[in-house]
Amino acid sequence: MRIKFTIIVLLVVLVVRAQEPNERLVLPSIMIAPGEKAYKNIIDNKIPFNLKAGMATVNDAFKNFGFDTKDFEAAFNKLMRDGKLDECSQCDRTEMLFEDAVADVLVELELEYVETPGGNKVSVIVEAFHFSSSLFWASEVCESNPYYTTDVTALTKSAINQIAYEDKEGNDMSYIENFMQEIVNSLEKCREDGAIADIRFTVNEDSDCNMDCKLPQADNTRLKYVLEDWVEETSKNGYYKLKSDSENQLIVEVYKYECNSRPSKVARQLSRFLDELELEFKMKTSRNSIYVELY
Repeated sequence: MRIKFTIIVLLVVLVVRAQEPNERLVLPSIMIAPGEKAYKNIIDNKIPFNLKAGMATVNDAFKNFGFDTKDFEAAFNKLMRDGKLDECSQCDRTEMLFEDAVADVLVELELEYVETPGGNKVSVIVEAFHFSSSLFWASEVCESNPYYTTDVTALTKSAINQIAYEDKEGNDMSYIENFMQEIVNSLEKCREDGAIADIRFTVNEDSDCNMDCKLPQADNTRLKYVLEDWVEETSKNGYYKLKSDSENQLIVEVYKYECNSRPSKVARQLSRFLDELELEFKMKTSRNSIYVELY
């Protein structure tokens, strides 16, 4: 018999460099939540026993390494009380939880419990993504040894704590330790290179202007150049990449921003700029995308 669950881990990661070389203190905030498939197993707002056991085990593993953990059930119940899930049945529940959790890293975790004549076991597959930019950061596949037990907690511990690697000093590292190290390494790279968003500017078809219009409030510079100049001036290290531009559209395929920021903050900054230009617009954000419609 095979029982599959998908679990999502939301993390806010802060890396603080210690005084000694190669020492790093990781102080993250983490929330473990059922993924899209596992949501189907939640009946009357109650998490099934095996799923809850797996979530608790993974939660404890992160907490024992110094991660600050958050309560998924409390966050989920808040959405229920506020009626947000009823109002938006097609919304991304993970994204809604993320808004309250203010998390930076999304870890998707699949847990499969298998019963066999030779003993029972679990396999755990984890994949980490920078939530706001959706960039892939790390992955790991863990599998327990078979045991004659139905204790999902013990089997999950066996899977994630098996020794599979060595660090630079030759010390043993488990699957979960290596996975956490990959997340930290990816975070450091993100802090150096920046996170990525895309920005899509569109001029409404009923507007009297288009991307080639000259703006008196911007020294008669054409709209498309005003927007591109803002993109260059505000992007991290001035790095951006245009996908296309036309009479009524300008698409910024790559916009780099500080890793500890979020696209919503970029959107607020852009809103203030457009307000200063006295332009009419509507704006919305979705994960790593910012949509701007100009009137």
